Amino acid sequence: MKKTNRGNTSAPDTLLIFERPELYFFPALPDIVCPAFGVPQKSLRYLVYKALCLLHLPGTHLFWGSWTKRLAGVKRVVIFDYGYQRGMKRYIRRKNPDCEVYLFFWNLITPVRVNHRLFSDKRAIYSTDPGDCARYRFYYNSIFYTRQYRRDWSGKKNRLFFIGHDKGRAGALLALKQKLTRAGISCDIRIVSSSRDASYIRTLGELYSPRPLSYDEYLQQLEECDILLDFNQKGQRALTMRVMEAIFLSKKLITNNAAIQTFDFYSEDNILLLPDDPASLTLDALRAFLEKPFVPYPQDVIDYYDFHAWKERFVPGGRQPPH
Repeated sequence: MKKTNRGNTSAPDTLLIFERPELYFFPALPDIVCPAFGVPQKSLRYLVYKALCLLHLPGTHLFWGSWTKRLAGVKRVVIFDYGYQRGMKRYIRRKNPDCEVYLFFWNLITPVRVNHRLFSDKRAIYSTDPGDCARYRFYYNSIFYTRQYRRDWSGKKNRLFFIGHDKGRAGALLALKQKLTRAGISCDIRIVSSSRDASYIRTLGELYSPRPLSYDEYLQQLEECDILLDFNQKGQRALTMRVMEAIFLSKKLITNNAAIQTFDFYSEDNILLLPDDPASLTLDALRAFLEKPFVPYPQDVIDYYDFHAWKERFVPGGRQPPH
């Protein structure tokens, strides 16, 4: 696999604050993606930071990441959901009054995730999920990818890869794997779990994987396959990283996200939408999908979901979901 060209030669106009910038493709954007914190979260200094937060004492910014030194001249800062901490927006605007600051949810809202309640500008909160946009009156922006990873990887014919955490999907994934295999698809489906519960591990059976893959390791697996599986949590309508990878790495996609039909890149040649009950999927439907040749995604789709177009869709006052 060819190495990715990392970094830019000019100062960026946008900073992304992400809790773990070593994940996914973010290492390809080292001048843009910054860690939320400058101290390890499993450390005494982090406990001191949390104490300052709980007591509403000054000085919390001293524990934040290197982005605090890079705000001069920046047009916008996008803070990802897990990275946001109380007071960040106020600090950024004090250092750079002209900077636009946005809170961006690319995960579903859950009862324990209340960052949106702490963010002072309700007109600057975005989500990738149209359902959450409607429920919480957020604005919409999709997930994104980077053309630095753009590849035409055909992979081995009828080989599928998926790796993810359980999230209540293990039983459905195991049943789906059995059906896909009967249709002639070579399936490598893995459920990552750090659990030491032997009985739980037994329920995962052949899907069990004791560790996640680094993104480079993950891409090596994707290079060898021609089909990706996208199996969303119940109620999730957002596009996922696997959809972006299918588009940018030239892969077919099997997904249970019915909302994908509303996007302009949707094509029955490239995307198989699972029925509400995956057990009702017929072998004939699977085989018909396998026989269709992959149709390359047009350049305007690549351009739209690339980072450089994505960042420009953050605007004061926001945008509503297109569907």
